[in-house]
Amino acid sequence: MKLRSVLKKLAISLCTVVLLLCSAEVAARLAEPGPFSFFDRSPYTEVGRGHIHTPNFSGRWDGTWYGIESHGLRGPEWKPSMAATEYRVLAVGDSCTFGKGVDEPDCWPRQFEGLLGSNLPPGHRALVANGGVNGYSARQYAQVIRELARVVRPNLIVVGYNLNDFPNQTKAVDETVHQSKGNLRSKIPFDLRKKLSRLALFRWLRATYYTMNRERDFAAAERMSSEVKRQGELDAERTAKELGHLDTMVTEAKEQGAHLCVLLFPYESQVYLEKYDTAAIDWLREQCEARGIPFISMVGDFRTRAYSKNPPKKLFLRGDRYHPDPEGYGIVAQRVLDVVRDQGWLPTGQ
Repeated sequence: MKLRSVLKKLAISLCTVVLLLCSAEVAARLAEPGPFSFFDRSPYTEVGRGHIHTPNFSGRWDGTWYGIESHGLRGPEWKPSMAATEYRVLAVGDSCTFGKGVDEPDCWPRQFEGLLGSNLPPGHRALVANGGVNGYSARQYAQVIRELARVVRPNLIVVGYNLNDFPNQTKAVDETVHQSKGNLRSKIPFDLRKKLSRLALFRWLRATYYTMNRERDFAAAERMSSEVKRQGELDAERTAKELGHLDTMVTEAKEQGAHLCVLLFPYESQVYLEKYDTAAIDWLREQCEARGIPFISMVGDFRTRAYSKNPPKKLFLRGDRYHPDPEGYGIVAQRVLDVVRDQGWLPTGQ
């Protein structure tokens, strides 16, 4: 009888713990943007370039709601009229262009579409195709332009680079700070992290851990950044390949008769540190200018907005070092519009 009583209490305790964990998982999922779903489903199909969005996919993955149309673009079905009064834009990039962690209307391509439409002559229409895919880099950007430009037939192509797309010291410092042996992330095997990341509760705990250690990590990054190396010395062969991808983008844009510009997203540390390394920004700017491509570095714009308030305004997702929040994406959209307008790329009449 005594053993039975103990087992009963253990069973009740176990059920209570399971119920609490399930409730916490549901609460974490409710807090994430987009429609509620009980489970995560992969939105990707494996192909030659690694992975693409599964056409007509709808579901949640890694804290983001994926609404993918038939061409693999994020957003509503791409149905251009191809009329002369239609201004079509192809946005290419990684998760920062896709808009990881925010609702589809809040990603920068969709916000840019609204701003662009307001700046076109009467009777003109703006359409922006969001070709961003999580995990992509310059090699895939060139392939996306080659494949989607024939569908989108863009007047403008905007490529959103991230600092982890090419060898540079800022990327190396970030990886050292957040993936070193002293970091909790390094103690969890990659395959296990990948499985756990399908749980909203794990994503919330991961963000909380980062938030708690944010100032410590910033201090470490600032200390390491004082020992920077010149851009390109980290991996000359890889750097040469990156320039080849950039040249391919230029060629593809010319073949489509489209204007091309490049923007570079900042890491959160660059926005909030007093001092940060500019070598990667300077290098990419130089490469773009040598090819006649307008270049947009978003660091200055983010720093200006952040320090417009005291304490500085948060412009990145909670517990995320790379992805802007909706206001941050709005800054990107406005900056791209300013450059397009300054370049004289907007139509002037019927």
